[in-house]
This record gives sequence, C-alpha cells and structure tokens, in this order.
Amino acid sequence: MATLTPRAVNHIATQTFDMEATHRFWTEVMGCRYAAGLRFPARTVSTGEAVPPFIHTFYELADGSCVAFFELAVSHERRDDGLPDWTRHYALSVSSRAELAEWKEHFEAHGVPVDGEIDHDGLFYSIYVKDPNGLRIELTYLTRTLGPDDHKEGLAELRSWVSDKAAGTLS
Repeated sequence: MATLTPRAVNHIATQTFDMEATHRFWTEVMGCRYAAGLRFPARTVSTGEAVPPFIHTFYELADGSCVAFFELAVSHERRDDGLPDWTRHYALSVSSRAELAEWKEHFEAHGVPVDGEIDHDGLFYSIYVKDPNGLRIELTYLTRTLGPDDHKEGLAELRSWVSDKAAGTLS
C-alpha cells in the first residue's frame, strides 16, 4: 500500500478582526490576487458549533496556494494564549536574497515595519513583518534544497529532543 501524503497546501486560514484592512494589505502590499470570498449566514460548522454569520476570504500566492481569513459578524475579544509571538507565523518563499532585499524596501515604502534580515545558519535568510491583524509573516529564501543529509541530521536532532524532554533535561 502506498503512503498517503498531501499533494500541496490548498490554504492556511486564520481570523481577522478587520477584513477591509486585511484585504488591502494582502492585495496592495503583498501583491496577492484576491481569489475568492465566501459569505455564510449563521450556521453549524465542522466542529459542531453554532456560529454567527461570517466571511471566508482567499488570497492567492504565486504557486496557486492561498492564505485565507475568517471574519465573524460578532466581534470577539482577542486573547493571549501565552505562546511566544515568534512561534506562530506564515513563512512564504522568495526566489533569492536580492528579492528578499526588494521586499524589505517594498514594505518600508508602504510604512510596514520590517525585522531582519535574519541569517538562519546560512540555510535560510528571512525578514519579518506583521499584517493588520498582528499575524507575523516571514519572507524567506532557502539557499539550497534540503537533502538526505538534512533528513538524517534532522531526525537525529528530533530523537535527541524527544529523549531530553522525556528525561526532563531541557532547559
């Protein structure tokens, strides 16, 4: 039997508290094509919850995948879940370090604060911005294709992490 693996990312979704600002940012600043918007009345969703009316929008990246957003008709309180901000982000690929520099200039021209360029051990170079909802976006250039050595070394790191966690030696 063949191993099942998803073919590609269709979309990754999060919430927005201001669809108009989100739309402007993802079309005008990020240059994404507005692919679709689905508006729904109050209904029961896949989790079994009854929810108020909402809109679900899709912004297309160059490869056809999308970033997507939900805005609910009823406002909700933003809550801090205690996780560090840097652990949650969308990482989007660019073609070169030169393109990464172009993006930095582009963001600055639009008044969007930029963190970086950050060198991730020579493997990735990244800059970071936030969209109007505070969603952290990483634009990143991968300097080479990840290969068998990366897999082997990464698996050893994962096993070591799991072992250290079980032993209570992480600090």
